[in-house]
Amino acid sequence: MKKFFLPLLVLVLVVGVATVVWATVIGTPHDLAPEPCAMCHTPHSGTGDYPLWNRTQGQKTYTTYSSWTFDMGPVDTTVNGASDFKLRTPSALCLVCHNGIASEAVNYPGPCSNPDAAYDIEVSGCADLGIDLKNDHPISFNYATEGDTMDLDGNHFPTASGHPSALGTRFSIVGAISATDYWLYKGDGVGKSFECATCHSVHDLATYPGKGSYQVYFLRSDNTGSQMCLDCHTAR
Repeated sequence: MKKFFLPLLVLVLVVGVATVVWATVIGTPHDLAPEPCAMCHTPHSGTGDYPLWNRTQGQKTYTTYSSWTFDMGPVDTTVNGASDFKLRTPSALCLVCHNGIASEAVNYPGPCSNPDAAYDIEVSGCADLGIDLKNDHPISFNYATEGDTMDLDGNHFPTASGHPSALGTRFSIVGAISATDYWLYKGDGVGKSFECATCHSVHDLATYPGKGSYQVYFLRSDNTGSQMCLDCHTAR
């Protein structure tokens, strides 16, 4: 029996370590400076906009998605609106860089926090979403799954499922095909706010075929055959 379990234990440890190593910004497009964690986080002197947040917030108001086919409005044009940082949405943090406006670190690494241009960033190309988000997937809206806000055009979105935790109930959309948890956030004060991080994992947690080549980094799940889309848009 021991001869059987020892190789199995070694295999589990190897797979576990490999998973931890892959679940990191190192080697991804977010690996941007000599100390990549400092691009977004600092152990000291953060902005207070989010715990240990290390970047200037800058632009806060956006032109957000709007359509007569959109059942779940209204969309929050401030993207993060709430004065309490615990209720602010991950989308506001993403857009600190991805709105295409120059963003600077607050607490630079190194002796006495000397400013270093390697940590200041203004993205361009496809990473620059700008501040006009009308042509992007809606974010910062309450994911409603009941009542007359739900199915005006027969989209049949999955119900948001609650996951009890020590900090209260956490909601996710459970993918109809992949069973992936697409997490919702507290921008609405309830915990059902759909944000950038619902579909994207900034720390690159998932593994899937073609990551970094024919599929982009930071997806929550494999999108081959538009699987991520169909996980939620079940009637399409």
